Amino acid sequence: MAEAGDRRQDLDVAIVGAGVSGVYAGWRLLAAGKAKSVTIFEQSERIGGRLLSLEPPGMPGVFCELGGMRFTSNQPLVVGLIKELELATHPFPVEEGENINYLRGTHVRQQEFGDPTKKLPYDLDWAEQGMNPDDLLAYAVEQVIPGATQMSTAPLRKFLERYKLDGRHVYDWGFWNLLARGLSHEGYELARASGGYDTPLLNWNALDTISLNFDLAAGVTYSAVDGGYQSVPLTVAEKFEKLGGKIELSQHLDSFDVDADGKVVLHLSDPDAHAKHEEVRAGALVLAMPRRSLELISPTGPVLDRSVPGVRDLIESVTPIPLFKLCIAYPYPWWESVGVTQGRSQTDLPIRQCYYWATGRPHGGNPDNRKSVLLATYDDGLNVDFWNGYSNPKHHPPFETVEEDELVAAHPASELWNKYKPTAPMIAEADRQLREMHGVRVAPKPYAAAYIDWGVDPYGGGVNFWNIHARSSQVIPSMTNPVPAVPVYVCGEAYSNGQGWVEGALETAEIVLQEHFGLSAPDWAS
Repeated sequence: MAEAGDRRQDLDVAIVGAGVSGVYAGWRLLAAGKAKSVTIFEQSERIGGRLLSLEPPGMPGVFCELGGMRFTSNQPLVVGLIKELELATHPFPVEEGENINYLRGTHVRQQEFGDPTKKLPYDLDWAEQGMNPDDLLAYAVEQVIPGATQMSTAPLRKFLERYKLDGRHVYDWGFWNLLARGLSHEGYELARASGGYDTPLLNWNALDTISLNFDLAAGVTYSAVDGGYQSVPLTVAEKFEKLGGKIELSQHLDSFDVDADGKVVLHLSDPDAHAKHEEVRAGALVLAMPRRSLELISPTGPVLDRSVPGVRDLIESVTPIPLFKLCIAYPYPWWESVGVTQGRSQTDLPIRQCYYWATGRPHGGNPDNRKSVLLATYDDGLNVDFWNGYSNPKHHPPFETVEEDELVAAHPASELWNKYKPTAPMIAEADRQLREMHGVRVAPKPYAAAYIDWGVDPYGGGVNFWNIHARSSQVIPSMTNPVPAVPVYVCGEAYSNGQGWVEGALETAEIVLQEHFGLSAPDWAS
């Protein structure tokens, strides 16, 4: 690494952000021969961005996802890339019949939602009774925009772009406002509580929210990567470096401008060492970042200066959403005692949803002694604030991993797990809520746990959603090159049609690569 203040060699392309869109863009540029010198600068000490796969102590080879965790069968860029990288995958169960919905103090199995004899703790309208929560959303949208739920993604977006309700385009409607016209308040509360998330059914751009919800319609299947989703950017980064690309970690982009030669000048510093600025000159700059990360760059220069027309509106067309994830490992899968083995269970308690992640093989001669791990809580919005009340290590003691030879077999990868250590009160409360949701009074104590709050800087949130009135069809191409005369480009999930998904990050990376660097579409993307 160059000494502080030294000017580094000029680059063809500088990329800031070593998440999936950043390493992917760098790899594609070098592989296509569109650039000879490409360096990726990353503020953190790891590659992957909001993909973070951890192996619990005592469970080597089991990857818990603290970030993105799955992809769908209708995401061609992700499906094609994973095949190109020759990464093994497996099905990712979500809604199994035996999964639990613990709502308003009542236990309802997933398979019971369609049973008209099952009394739900909601005062539903007669037309809403007997529907499962997904059907409730479709029913509500159909009441307001007939035929919308019968269309596939591309035709649906075109239709919604033209459709008007009470003289207003769909993108000028909030999704919650629209649902209120086709669903009773009790029906809405059931759909929200049993969906696992709070934020998606709030007042986001109705056009984009409808399109995103019905991307997950019947027939679409989920899959996960055997070696953890983070293995996708790690594998791409390895290929990038083999082609001569460089990745520099612990490098924060403080600001950038353009010199008299039209080169982009990056001012970088090490956020931990408090080093002086280092300058890097590049023919082009790719900012592979979400909204909050862009806002942490000094608002100066020909792109981010607040006086530049339109750019601030583009950046603020989305809002970052807090997301919180907590994984807890147990000596054995006690939830199997109530008939649950895989998929997802939901509740209106602050844990909101849990995924039954993995169960190890019997050990110690006891067939019931099988180490297991849950994605114990995956929540958003106000529920994140609940867990933040337990997160401050200055006021709460840390949760300590149980170090017993018969329980935990040490392995190097578990050292990374320990960097995301929660507090003891957080785990005690999550464990209490898990037992309440499952109707189990006595269960073994947790032996390991890890968590992350994606709302902290530099991420600002786990996903980003389009604001009401934003026209994503216009913002997306504009955001990829906010000032056409300046070779600075933006990619990532935040400003995409696939917000919250790796597919969205690759989608905008491909727009940058194809529209601004002249690459052809990859032949492996169906």
